[in-house]
Amino acid sequence: MGGANTGPRNELNHFALEVATLDEVFAARDHLVALSVPINFHGRRRAGSQIAVEFKDPDGNSVEIFWGLDQVGADGHVRPRSEWRQALTLEDAATNPVPGQHIPPHLSRK
Repeated sequence: MGGANTGPRNELNHFALEVATLDEVFAARDHLVALSVPINFHGRRRAGSQIAVEFKDPDGNSVEIFWGLDQVGADGHVRPRSEWRQALTLEDAATNPVPGQHIPPHLSRK
């Protein structure tokens, strides 16, 4: 592509990195805390229902490490809005999963 377009629609929102287990999200958060990296968010947002930790990298880019993102089924089915459940900590997200989100027993704390 030719020419630089510096309009707001060309800005990077964030990098999102999926990990294989919820334990890895907790470990990432604990590692960031140990390094005194400010955490912008940890828990579960609404749509997508993934459990995540978000922070800025040294260059100021937003980075999300997540697990458990909802998938759109082959039939086009998506999680209805009535099942979205925001959580403002990883512990809250693990203790109060959305329907069908299988939290390992050692993290569910129930």
